[in-house]
This record gives sequence, structure tokens and C-alpha cells, in this order.
Amino acid sequence: MKRVLGNCIGTAFACSIVFLAFQLPAMAKTAVQIADLAKKAEAVPDEGIYQMYQNRSWLWGRNGTGYFAVQRRQFSAWTSDKGKLGYGDGIWFIPGGGKLCFRAKWHGAGGDANALSCFEHRQSGRILYQRRVPDGEWYVFRSSHRNLADEFLKLKHGDYVTRKENRIKAKQ
Repeated sequence: MKRVLGNCIGTAFACSIVFLAFQLPAMAKTAVQIADLAKKAEAVPDEGIYQMYQNRSWLWGRNGTGYFAVQRRQFSAWTSDKGKLGYGDGIWFIPGGGKLCFRAKWHGAGGDANALSCFEHRQSGRILYQRRVPDGEWYVFRSSHRNLADEFLKLKHGDYVTRKENRIKAKQ
């Protein structure tokens, strides 16, 4: 019985590898297709960008979180790079053309640095595309149907930053 079960598992594993090998070229093609679709889509209007980010936190997984406060368009964030915690404070703004930017002074173990980050958003129907400007790759930010892998679902209403940021400041 163990031998039969082992053979079945081994066969399933081998089939999975073969299936994945055939899917790699298709996945690469999909990235090109997404870029083409995003380029043809319309820039999200400024009001749409504002509604998407106002008073929301963008959860970056274990790597941190950024908060886009409406009051004085304040931007705050905490980050973690290889276990080294840091934080950033600054502003966020919408320069037009479907873009969201935030300028912050970042503080961490390696010292302080100023940085500007921008993201471009395009929409076709219910599908929302995003890329980091100037040379990031386009990806589906929000699918036409609810997809738990969508980055859009990592935008949560409320401040998920200040508590952690204050703890980081207290340790430095």
C-alpha cells in the first residue's frame, strides 16, 4: 500500500513539474499581454485615485505599511528590511494622469534618506492596472472579479501605521 501511495505521489509531483514547465512561457506572455492592455486602458481620474487611497493603509505584508491621511495629505509608513525596522514621514499627492506619489524622509538603521515614489493607475472596465513609475512592470491591481491575490485588497480603511511607527521611534 505504501509503495502504491508513494508511486502516486511521485507521479503527481512529476506531472506538476511538467505542467509548470509548459506554463512558464504562457505566464511570460501574460505579462506582455497585461502591459499591452494597461497601455490601452484609460488613466484613472484624480478623484478616483483620491477615493482609492484617502484615509487608507496599504499593507505591504511583512515589509511594512503606508498610510495616506486626508489631513494635510500626510503620508506615514513603517518598513522592515531583513529584520531592520524603519519609518518614513512625508506627504502624498496626485500629480494627474492616474498617478499617486508620496515623498518621505525615511529613517532606519542605515541613516536617513529622502525618497519619492510614484505609482500609475489605469482602468479598463472594472479591471485596474498599476505600475511603479517610471519603469515598473504593469500588473493587475484589481481584477474584474473578486480575487484574493489582488493588491487592491491590501488597501484597508484606517491607520495601520502610527502604533508600529511610534514603537520603532521609541527604540531608536
